[in-house]
Amino acid sequence: MDGALGADVTGVDVRAIDTAGLATIRAALLEHHVLALRGQRLDPAALSAFAAKLGEREVYPFAESLPEDPYVVPIIKEPEDESNFGGIWHTDSSYLPEPPSLTLLYAVSLPRRGGDTLFADMHAAYRALSEQTRSRIDALTAQFTSSLVHDENGAYAQVAGANRNRRSAGAVVTDAIHPVVRTHPHSGSKALYVSLAHTRCFVGQSREASLPLLTQLAEHAVQSEFCTRLRWTVGTLAIWDNRSVQHFPLNDYPGERRVMHRVILKGERPA
Repeated sequence: MDGALGADVTGVDVRAIDTAGLATIRAALLEHHVLALRGQRLDPAALSAFAAKLGEREVYPFAESLPEDPYVVPIIKEPEDESNFGGIWHTDSSYLPEPPSLTLLYAVSLPRRGGDTLFADMHAAYRALSEQTRSRIDALTAQFTSSLVHDENGAYAQVAGANRNRRSAGAVVTDAIHPVVRTHPHSGSKALYVSLAHTRCFVGQSREASLPLLTQLAEHAVQSEFCTRLRWTVGTLAIWDNRSVQHFPLNDYPGERRVMHRVILKGERPA
């Protein structure tokens, strides 16, 4: 893709992919962090079945899945909706003790224009920090929480918590302590791992004391030189590595409908 990361993939039908094809996709994800597989024709069962070939599927705690598959969550914005789901820079569910490794998102119905998704490379963002800042944050840990987005009075609930099939997380633990800089388990590359959406504070500091550095890191991470733009077409299946990127779905299509189907795959505890 144009920009700092991401690759378009054509000529692949994931319904018929073989072992070698899966290995190629995994290698491409390590290199590019975001893939857009164009021209797919996936009903929920086919999307879920392909996801299962890439890893262990997980149930998302904050939204109802489709009746026909417990792992496929519809992400829908209707014409009358003002906010969109996840409409702030973030990495998926970083408030879980073991956040998702990969996210798969399939475009079912799109507005006539707009509705693209921005991605930012957290490895590049970390490398671009000054040596002084890296030494300051390398050993830091932070408290991650769902409450900033998913609680009714959360700081970002109005811009990022909207979804028509929301549900309570119930007994799911949605607070966790993670390193501010995490190491990818397969590449060994370090990545910045904080966001305003899900990081409450640094361990040992109040939120008020944490916000200046947290804001500095969050704004640094999504500078244009680290970003790319995924331009959706119906039938595009995007796969991204939550250990490597943040993303931001644009809310620039007022009065139009957008329908996506999403599956997340189990990850490991960040280290």
